[in-house]
Formats: sequence, C-alpha cells, structure tokens
Amino acid sequence: MGNIVLKVPPTVDEKIAKLIAETIAHRLESLERINQLLKNSELTEDEAVELGRKAKAGRGEYLERKYSPRG
Repeated sequence: MGNIVLKVPPTVDEKIAKLIAETIAHRLESLERINQLLKNSELTEDEAVELGRKAKAGRGEYLERKYSPRG
C-alpha cells in the first residue's frame, strides 16, 4: 500500500491532526476489508445502486411514519 501525506494548517492542534490521520487510516482499513468481502460478488454496480435507493426510500418511509404528527 502507498503512503498518504496529510497536511494540516499549523493552527490545528497536534492531537486533532493525529485523530484525523488515525480516522483516515481506520476508514481505509475498513474499505480494504469490504473489498475483500465483496471481491467475488456477482452484484453489478447498477444493482447495488438500486438496492441502495430502495433501502433509502424504505428508511425514509419508516421515519416519516414514526415521526409524522399524522402517523
């Protein structure tokens, strides 16, 4: 894996800069694990997008029912 250089302004606290770098590293590790899990998937990108849209719509409907004054 390559290196990523993170430059933060000198006004940013060193602890915050370290937290940002750690967060990015953890996110990249998560994405690598996800890629390993999905490497043999037969799901197309279009199918994945459609599933995401359906999930988002379903969640929106659920939240509307739960928090709507009419519901």
